Amino acid sequence: MLRKKYYTALTLVGISLTIIVITIFASFIDQIISANPPELNRDRTLILDKVSVYKNGKQTDAIPSINFLQKNIRDLESTETISYFSTKEFISFLHGKTAGHALKFTDENFWKITDFKFIKGKAFHLNEVKKGARVAVINEKTAAYFFNENDPMGKAINIQGITYRVIGVVKSATPFSKVYSDVYVPYTTDINIQQTDKAISGTYSAMLLAKTNDVKKVRAELKFRLKRKITVSDADSIKVHAFTSLEQFSKTSSFNDDEPEYGKTATVVLIVLALFMLIPAISLVNINVTRIGERAEEIGIRKSFGATSGTLVRQLVIENIIITLIGGLIGLGLSVYASPLLVNLINTFDPLFKMETNSFMISWRVFGFCLFSCLLLGLISGVYPAWKMSRMDVIYALKGGNNQ
Repeated sequence: MLRKKYYTALTLVGISLTIIVITIFASFIDQIISANPPELNRDRTLILDKVSVYKNGKQTDAIPSINFLQKNIRDLESTETISYFSTKEFISFLHGKTAGHALKFTDENFWKITDFKFIKGKAFHLNEVKKGARVAVINEKTAAYFFNENDPMGKAINIQGITYRVIGVVKSATPFSKVYSDVYVPYTTDINIQQTDKAISGTYSAMLLAKTNDVKKVRAELKFRLKRKITVSDADSIKVHAFTSLEQFSKTSSFNDDEPEYGKTATVVLIVLALFMLIPAISLVNINVTRIGERAEEIGIRKSFGATSGTLVRQLVIENIIITLIGGLIGLGLSVYASPLLVNLINTFDPLFKMETNSFMISWRVFGFCLFSCLLLGLISGVYPAWKMSRMDVIYALKGGNNQ
């Protein structure tokens, strides 16, 4: 590393920048599909957010109404708990500034499926939902925005002309999550809720917690239930779509609504990661060829004393992996500061609905994946230069790689 400090610095910079990009990308994927708080049951939680209505050979897709969900999607034997929710947005004007917030209408079961950490207070319960009590649970960001350093418990918060009383403060969920919101209130306070018995389309989704990890049982029961019982008379048949977070992410590359195609999504993700690593890997190969070429005399002396090509390859590759790991650790450290900068950049494009600066969290899964990426990058960029130099002729090498 000290032989040519310029090449070492160049190598470390290239590796660090690559790992920063990979870390943020991996963190984004991890926040979408992994079982992070408050969604510790993500692997058996399905989100039903789409209904397909078939009539006279035509298909119409829509977000379901809460009446449709409550009459048709309930008391499933394969589920442990079912919750209904709808997410809307509202604008506030405070201290001379305008800000946007997410508002979620939901029920008491929402808090049973999720595992929010309550900093203060508690969640609203069944009686409060039934009575349409105007109570609210807010996250940390909202508490700081509306109440500064003051205790928000019991204080009033005005949302779209309705005054709610704060009964709880929770740690914020990731903004990439279906359960994220700035404010949570009982769905019975939603003045726009649809009350007609025949309504199919609306603005509500269902969150179903399966009893086991076999979520296909839930989908099979939903399909069977809708075939036997349809409370909507103006439809020939109805199909609902319920998937886990991982399945919904996988379906972004799938045209099939029945089952997600994990292979396509995995291929897309791997291609993106490969592109992130390919360009710096090619640059590192060229740098390593130059670095190792300057050690031709050392390699020639070792070969003249009996060192085999395999021994030299192992030495040079291990050296390159060590340098790569050092650069990777630097990149991981810098990612802690790069993530908030990226969030601030994103917020400049949407000054109303701002993301929190800690939106990209580096979990142990992300940390482990990035270390693996460092090892892979070290192997890719080190094997060819090491193999090329290990096959150098001894006499040629002893002359320092010079034919003269």
